[in-house]
Amino acid sequence: MSKDGITTQELAIEKVDGIFDSIRMDVRPESTLPLLVRACGILKNLDEYQYIVCSEVRGIPDFNPYKKILQKYRVTIVAAFARFIMIIHSKIMTVLQEWIHFARLLLEVLSDTLAKARLNTDFKLSNEPTELMFDYFGIPEKEMDELLEKIY
Repeated sequence: MSKDGITTQELAIEKVDGIFDSIRMDVRPESTLPLLVRACGILKNLDEYQYIVCSEVRGIPDFNPYKKILQKYRVTIVAAFARFIMIIHSKIMTVLQEWIHFARLLLEVLSDTLAKARLNTDFKLSNEPTELMFDYFGIPEKEMDELLEKIY
């Protein structure tokens, strides 16, 4: 994100080759749907968590299970941005509420997982309904787990 739509009056997400195109849009409150304003706040937080995870995952040993799950959430953040951009390009704003639901879930489970990783508590998968979240963002969770297992 080069402009977050929260501290600026424009939302700007730069292109990531092969993943999603760039978007730029005016998000001043008087010209924007309330759902889009909420989505901008979530995007800003996802962008910040992307940076935090990238910074912190380097210091986590490969054998630590938190490293794999944080990497999986990192990929899911990129997928969330891609889905958001698809929604904006389609101009079907009615599906934005569903994106907000799953993006908030991603923020919640990521925040919880990061806090546990920082405290180095025993790793336990939460009972959060994350399977639906991964499905929504188009992340084949089982394949992602297998790939990360091969890497780490």
